[in-house]
Amino acid sequence: MSAPPPERPAPGTGAPPPTPAGGQPYPAPRPRRTGPKVLTFGGIAVLVVGMILGVVGFVGAARGIVDLVPTDLVTSEGTAGSDALALGPSTTPVPFDVREKGAYLVLEVSQDRSSRLPASAVGAEGPSGPVRISRPEESGSLEVNGWSVFPVGVLVPDEQGTYAIVVDPQVAAADVSIAVSGPYNADSVAGIGGSGIVLLIGVLLGGLGFAMLVAGIIWWAVAKK
Repeated sequence: MSAPPPERPAPGTGAPPPTPAGGQPYPAPRPRRTGPKVLTFGGIAVLVVGMILGVVGFVGAARGIVDLVPTDLVTSEGTAGSDALALGPSTTPVPFDVREKGAYLVLEVSQDRSSRLPASAVGAEGPSGPVRISRPEESGSLEVNGWSVFPVGVLVPDEQGTYAIVVDPQVAAADVSIAVSGPYNADSVAGIGGSGIVLLIGVLLGGLGFAMLVAGIIWWAVAKK
């Protein structure tokens, strides 16, 4: 008569698996690197999207200014061109008449490569008092007949009459002029601001993506140790 088969141990009470040769314990499992991978490659993706939006916003803003600024704003001699409503030195008020509704572009004109008038130092006076000038969402300059033209702001009058652009005497200079052109469709001017917003979002996303990329690389390097 054969011996009965050995009883199976109850679940959870079986003998542990044998240890490796030499009595050494099993090596610890390798750490998972899912977190560093997600952070690194996510940072690359966000950085690429930010760069694309930045380029689109910059091109759109620059294109908007090119479309608005007339080619005959100022002549090569520095006098007002046929497309300028007004052009005069920043040291004195620059008057112009508003007879149509729309947006009027206020511009700085000089022979410098960089703007010299802070936007906050340029104001406007209308028939009923001070008038708000909306600051541009983008910076930069255009060359018109050998002169550098910088956008200062956009004026949208509520009434007809004579207006004047006034510059703070502390920053005004005889070799820096103020020009006014228009009127333009208000929607076309608002489009420039939209491009500036896209540019800002692109810059912010680019910064976030770069930070994620650096953090992911550091995390990855620490996880390998």
